[in-house]
Formats: sequence, C-alpha cells, structure tokens
Amino acid sequence: MKTKLLIASMIIAFTFPIIVRADSFVLYDELKKNAVMDNEASDFVTSETGINFSEVSSDTNGKGLYILSSSKDETYPIVYYRGNISNNHIIYAGYCWQIIRTTDTGGIKVLYAGVPNDGKCNNEKENLTIGKTEYNDSNVDKKYGWMYNLSDGDVNETDSSAKIYLDNWFKNNMLDHVKELEDTIWCNDRTLANGVFDARTRLENGNPTLECKNKDDSFTVFSDKGNKKLTYPTAIINADELTYAGEVLKKTQVDTFVNISYSYWSMTPYVNSKNMYPNSKGMLNMYTFTYNAAIRPMVSLRNTASFNKGNGTKDNPYTIEVEKQYRLIPDEYLIVSKEEAEEADTITITPKDRTGLKYVNTKIYDLDDNELEVSITNNKFKMPAQDIKLVSNYRVLKDFYNLTTTNDNITIEESSVEEEQPATFTINVPHGYKVTSVILKDETDNNLDITIMNENNTYTFEMPNKNVIVDATIEELPKYKADGESITLDNNEYYENDEVSFKVNNKSGYTIKEVYLVDASGNKLNIPVNKSNGLYKFIMPNANVQIGVTYEEIINNPNTADNIYVSVIMLMLSISLLSCEVICLSKIIPRKNK
Repeated sequence: MKTKLLIASMIIAFTFPIIVRADSFVLYDELKKNAVMDNEASDFVTSETGINFSEVSSDTNGKGLYILSSSKDETYPIVYYRGNISNNHIIYAGYCWQIIRTTDTGGIKVLYAGVPNDGKCNNEKENLTIGKTEYNDSNVDKKYGWMYNLSDGDVNETDSSAKIYLDNWFKNNMLDHVKELEDTIWCNDRTLANGVFDARTRLENGNPTLECKNKDDSFTVFSDKGNKKLTYPTAIINADELTYAGEVLKKTQVDTFVNISYSYWSMTPYVNSKNMYPNSKGMLNMYTFTYNAAIRPMVSLRNTASFNKGNGTKDNPYTIEVEKQYRLIPDEYLIVSKEEAEEADTITITPKDRTGLKYVNTKIYDLDDNELEVSITNNKFKMPAQDIKLVSNYRVLKDFYNLTTTNDNITIEESSVEEEQPATFTINVPHGYKVTSVILKDETDNNLDITIMNENNTYTFEMPNKNVIVDATIEELPKYKADGESITLDNNEYYENDEVSFKVNNKSGYTIKEVYLVDASGNKLNIPVNKSNGLYKFIMPNANVQIGVTYEEIINNPNTADNIYVSVIMLMLSISLLSCEVICLSKIIPRKNK
C-alpha cells in the first residue's frame, strides 16, 4: 500500500507540469510540492531503498523531481531534477536555462540553454553553450582548479582559462541581474586522499554529495560560507550534480536532460591533468585541460524567484522574475542580521565589544564612500535599494567614577560613570514642594563647580575625574486660601495650580445665576469657574480668593404652566356644559315628524 501511494504521487509530479494560475508563485515552493523522496520507491524508482546512484537514470532508477533525503529536515530541503525529463525549462534574463537543483537557502541553480526562439527553448547541441575553450592552458599539475596556484600559498591566486571565458560572458550579458542572483557555493572539490581525488573515488562508487568539504574549494563572491574568490556569482556544473541528474562516471547515458550530445566542461578534477565532463557520446568521462570543450554557465536564482506563466517544457518554458536583493558590507566590528536584503527589509546591527573602547554609533555609506541619510534607531534600520557599507565608530574609554547620594528624594540611574560622559540623576519632588538648590561635592566635602542641566527634574552633568556626591534641598511652596459664604469646601488652603472643587448651597426660591472669584480687594478675577457633576471647579492662583455667588429669585406669572393648566380645565368645563344644554333641550322639545 505504501508503494502504491508513492507511485501515485510520482505520477502527479512527473506527468503533469506545475499548474500555473493567474497569480505568481514562488518557484522553490512549487518544485518542492511536486517532488518525492529519493530514498524510497516511487513511480520511476522500483527499489524500496530509492535511487541507486552507481547506475544511470532510467524509468526504474529515477526520472523526475526528487528531494535529497539527507536534507529533508532542513528549512529548504534540496530538490533536484533527474533523468529523461522535459519540464525544467525557464526563460530568465533573456536566456533559456534548465533547472538543475535548489540550494540550502531555497535558491534555484540553473544551467544555460541558449537564446529563446519566439518564446521557446528548443536549442540543441552547441546552441546550448556560449562557446568552446580549454579548461586551462596547460596540463601542469595544480591547474585542475577553477582557480589555482602553482606555488605554495594561496591556492586560489590565478583564474583558470574556463573561469576567464565565463567571467567575460557574464560581464557582457548578466551584470544587470546580479542583484537577483544568490551568492551560493560553487564546489570545485580538490580533496586528495593518497594522491587520488575524493570526487573520483566517491563517484566511481556511486556516492555523490552536494557538500563541499574544504572552504578553499567552495567558491563564492562575498559569502563567508565560501572562499570569497569569485568576481561574479557564476560557475559551471560539477560532476556530483551531473550524477544526481542521471550520469555515472565512465558509463554511457543518453537518456538524461544533461546529455546534449556535445562535450562541455564540469569543474571537478579526475586526475591532476584531467577534468570530468559529459562528452558528445553521452558519457561522464574525463579529458585533459587543454581540450576545447564547451562552457555552459550556471547561476543561482534567489529564493524570491517566482513565475506566473509557462509549464516548463521547451515550447512553453516558465517565465521567471526575481526580486532584487542588496549587499551589506559591515566592518570587522559589526554583526549584521543579514548579508543581503531586499529594499525596506529591517536590518539589525550588533556592535562587538572592544577592550578599552566604547561603541558610539554606526554610519552607512554607499560603495563610493558617500554617507547615506539612513536612520538607525535602537540598532535597526531599513535597507535602502543599493549595496551599502557599515562603519562602526568607537571612542577610547576613560576611567569610571562613582556617583552617590544620601538623599532619599534623589534617584541615580548609573552609579558608575565614565569620565567626561553624561551623569544623570532625578529628584523626586513631592506635591507642593520645589527644588531650591542642587549641590555636587567630592569625597572631601568640597563643592564642585560643574554646570548642571535640568529637564523636568532630571539633572545631567559631565562626570569629572573623581567620585561625586549629589544632594539637594527641597522647600514647601506657599499655600493660598479659598473661602465663601454660600459654598461648601473640603479644604480652604491650596497650592498654586491646584484644582479647587466646591459645592454651591441651594437657596429656596432662588436659582444660581453666577459663580465667580474675587481678590482680597474685592476685584473680580478673570479665572473661569466650571461646573461638572454638580461641583464647581477652578485652578488656584498664587493669591487668596473669595468665591462669590449671585442668586436670582424665582417669580410666578399668569403665563406659567399652572395658570395655563387651570385655563384649560375651565375651557373644557364650558364645552361640557354647552353640550349638555343642547342635549337637554332636545329631550324637552320633541321633534315633529316629517
């Protein structure tokens, strides 16, 4: 039952290309969704243990999209194409490409496949390449590298002929798309064991790997994952990738998409004077460096690559778009949350601790060393739409001194303060009090002549090269009286700017016309008195006040509601009597019959 389910899944993944709807889809997600595990049976894998990489691809040993089983638990499991398939074609940057595999960051590694013809990618043989070149200009030992050095020291000092050829093509055709390509590892595995290359041994035994053992062999542009030796984010395929695609070293295989019946270089050495390459007869073979084989560029699209049309066939390739990302180059004293980012991404910077130095700030520059107006707040900023350099600024630390107090009303923020740096304390002033003096003293009780800045009872000064004791005196503010004859007050003494609330006493037969304030001379004050929830309120001035109330007598008149009510009753009574009179007369005087 398990095998049948896997077979059904594989039929869907291989027989039907990726379904494209009206909107755009992330390419990696669609590839992963349509892939099956490579270590178990499926539609085109009959073995219960999965693909046998010591044998070429076939209808029973792999054909379609597969997930590399060793990466299944990663954030981005690696997905690769294998065998005689025809639905991995894309158009990107004006060229045709074939998807080889994905990367551990969700990028898409693609292999050059010529120039589109009326929107189709039906090129063959040499038209799938950018031309021929020797891998290197001689068969001298150590020229088996993508870069090499014939002497001791840096193993990647000189470009190979193949790298020079590829870099020239990239510079002339792909520079506008650099920000859409990821800086992934291109593995030129030169690991030796007893004089034999590890790549040769493992591929003869059918054990390919996508891991790159040595950092010197892991070619990158600027990523710390590799050697940072590339000029451009491009290289060529390696023999391990060809093996996953369906090739086997020294065995003929014409039924795989990487066989084009035309010889082209891989970047994997076989012996000191030969590299592996797929030859024109469909075999993963090897040849000397001076042989002229074709170059098929490879690039790795960022994981933002998406498509909105196409089904991956030669006649209807996927049309790819990739969001640009920009590079961050921090100095050696900064850690950044990303090496690359899209415009408006939030970047976090973390300055490193440096002995004897204090971090001050970070400034952002373009690659021409012009400072950019990019705001950094709480060590975060928004990525601009360009490559940037980040420069951290530090200053030399001075000695630290103690800031103390014995006053319970004073709060000290930092008790150990560096010389010439701001020292801060807060005076907690109770209601109705004010600070009358602030005193700074040294440990021998001498007053210090230091300028102190105050903002809302928070005080700052520059720390001298000695310990400082801070003190302050606080005095109560004067109180003022509020009084009046027709009011009820909770208190009669208040500080300036206190809110005074009181109730005005009601007076029978009168209404309250006005409530106001007067000074000690009887002059009316221009201070508003407002009423809220039955209480009158005002803000206490810096003087005694009297609260005055003016009443107005309530007078009844004939047009009041009571008089109107009586008039209505009398009118109704008159109407009632009139009606009764008519009725009564009709009963006393009988009608004549007509």
